[in-house]
Amino acid sequence: MTVMRFVSLIPLMILLVSCRGQAPPLSPTEPGPASTETPSPEPPAASTFAVIGYFPDYQELNPARADSLTDIIYFSAEPTAEGGLDTSRFDENTLAELHEMQGRHGVRLLISIGGWERSSRFAAMTADAETRRAFVENLAEYVHVNKLNGVDFDWEFPQDEVEFRNYIRLLEEVKADFEPRGWIVSVALSPDSEFPLKEYAAADRVHIMSYDRQPRHAAYEQAVQDIEKFINAGIPPEKLILGVPFYGRKIIPPYAEATYADIVSRYHPAPDVDEVDGIFFNGMGTIRNKTCLAVSRRLGGVMIWELAHDTTDDTSLLGAIRQALASGCGP
Repeated sequence: MTVMRFVSLIPLMILLVSCRGQAPPLSPTEPGPASTETPSPEPPAASTFAVIGYFPDYQELNPARADSLTDIIYFSAEPTAEGGLDTSRFDENTLAELHEMQGRHGVRLLISIGGWERSSRFAAMTADAETRRAFVENLAEYVHVNKLNGVDFDWEFPQDEVEFRNYIRLLEEVKADFEPRGWIVSVALSPDSEFPLKEYAAADRVHIMSYDRQPRHAAYEQAVQDIEKFINAGIPPEKLILGVPFYGRKIIPPYAEATYADIVSRYHPAPDVDEVDGIFFNGMGTIRNKTCLAVSRRLGGVMIWELAHDTTDDTSLLGAIRQALASGCGP
């Protein structure tokens, strides 16, 4: 995903792969308010509403988070041009821990394919029917051997109509192979895709990357617009998963980033605050409101980029999602 990139923490600020330079020093400003009010939802289908967290291969795994999740996506593997699957970044010990979480908590375990700066070989692999076939076979074998529940695709980005059509063919072919086995196929998408969004309904789930916008990168109002865009494109709401960020960005270039945990540690924002020191983020109030928005629009769930950016105390954003769902998004 656009924000799926390597994180190198420095005190407070982090630079993900798409941010090329050193984060500038921060200067104090007045806090900003949280985004809008909680919508009035219809009753959610609690048994089917997904709470999906991305866990990158370069982070430390916290098994306690599994209590609040339905799905964990291990980020990420890469396709090879010949139709192979490069899983060299995955750690066997981490996979073992994820499997333990899968068994103990009933959480579904998927892997991500691609991501920012990990998508360069999609074009060559998808261009030929034989290499696509080889990739589907290799991917299915990996999912089977590792007892996974599915895969998530994140090609950033097809460059033209030919690459887009080949991507859709890949999704359709993976879906045809996976569906009889009960495996999930999801795809992560920017709302700013240049290609017809409806075609991505070939997947079981469509993850809306409703963040990294400018200047306030993940406002509630933006989430409302992004959901409408996907629904108006013809994708059934139950296939849509609203993405929420567990990090903040400066509202001026170069849009340096900070984890939510770092923001809390340095600024101690109130739950209804979304902006400090020129950094826009989603506080507990806005995360609750976005969760309830997804419920009210009868979406398939919410997804998080990314789990390691959260706190582990009563300021936790994952905790805010859990509390919103437990209360039925009531007062």
